[in-house]
Amino acid sequence: MLRTIIVDDEPNARQVIRNILELYCNQVEIVGEAANVKQGLALIKDQKPDLVLLDIRMPDGTGFDLLNKARGLNFRFIIITAFEQFAIQAIKRSALDYIMKPINANELIEAIEKAVITEYRPESESVKLDNYFYNLQREAHEHRIVLNTLNSIYAVKIKDIIRCMADKNYTDVFLLNGKYLTLSKTLKEFEEILTEHGFFRTHQSHLINIRFIESYEKGLGGTVVMSDGSKVPVSSRRKELFIKLMQKL
Repeated sequence: MLRTIIVDDEPNARQVIRNILELYCNQVEIVGEAANVKQGLALIKDQKPDLVLLDIRMPDGTGFDLLNKARGLNFRFIIITAFEQFAIQAIKRSALDYIMKPINANELIEAIEKAVITEYRPESESVKLDNYFYNLQREAHEHRIVLNTLNSIYAVKIKDIIRCMADKNYTDVFLLNGKYLTLSKTLKEFEEILTEHGFFRTHQSHLINIRFIESYEKGLGGTVVMSDGSKVPVSSRRKELFIKLMQKL
């Protein structure tokens, strides 16, 4: 049973969340609600919940302000937000759990089920939050992404990723230091995060950092030679877009 707190400045939103949890999530016990950062922090200190469902925008600050002030108080959290796309990207880069407003019952139930079955690791949550605040203070070219493998969690500079390669529902991420990490995320998820950082999907199974392109070998689709010596195929349907990209470099 997850002892749960809802922190949101909108009474209607809190009621919607409560209704969904009470109807469909018998793994959850709601132990309190708060309407702002100050109330939320006091409630967390008093109730010591297992899970906090947390809005971002509130009258006296943000959900991240609350999380920063609550360092050392170990609890899972799921961000609930109506933020714009750029803010969602920041959340994704740090591998933070979130759902969007207006709240979809199935998405909330799925997020709760994930929280129930996933082992809670305070050090992992700390890495994710540290990464979020790190990125806030730096230009985009210095941003890092959190990579969560089966055994470890890493905060890696995006500019140090050479390429990503799909393996069914897993993705291998190849780094500048010669190492690679295997993650249980699809290549599409990485594409959504990394495209704005100079990555290009050359093929159904390949996403490359254009900074590390050494040469292009022509063919039906062709092959890209990367700085680590790897050869990455270009699909015939992506060839035209890729050549246009190369002409701009």
